[in-house]
Amino acid sequence: MSRLVQVWLVGALLVIGGCLTNRVEEAQVVQSAGSMGAVCGKKWQLVRLRVRGAVVPIQRPTDFTFLCNLQGNVMGRSGINTYRGEVQVTGNGQLLWDTSSFVSTKMSGSELQIQQENTYLFALAGTRQAFTKSRGSRLILRDPSGEIYIEYLNAGP
Repeated sequence: MSRLVQVWLVGALLVIGGCLTNRVEEAQVVQSAGSMGAVCGKKWQLVRLRVRGAVVPIQRPTDFTFLCNLQGNVMGRSGINTYRGEVQVTGNGQLLWDTSSFVSTKMSGSELQIQQENTYLFALAGTRQAFTKSRGSRLILRDPSGEIYIEYLNAGP
């Protein structure tokens, strides 16, 4: 066998061997359009809030929750107060809010708590899409542009 063929074979084996041993499997993040069954019937706890594309720091995210039942009745905590209203989630993840049904209690708190609560309620009212990810353990509510983005973690039934 000629020296050139031998060098070529060694090089080919190194390339193939490198491809086989350096293969890295990355978990693919799968995001699915929400539905009434995927979104409702669970308690969701706030993890991340973005408004106008910027992250909004939340002092106590566990005080912010979202729940709905299969009839579309929404309820939750918004920091200091509780809120309720009505929503429908279409099969393709579109949120149809009945804005006239929304009400909130009006307890007082610190200026920071009130500001965070108002920002959260503003963001929630602006969402139009629902997605689930991480095998249904996370819920994302957002507007079509992504300027409003609310991410929750499944906190149980």
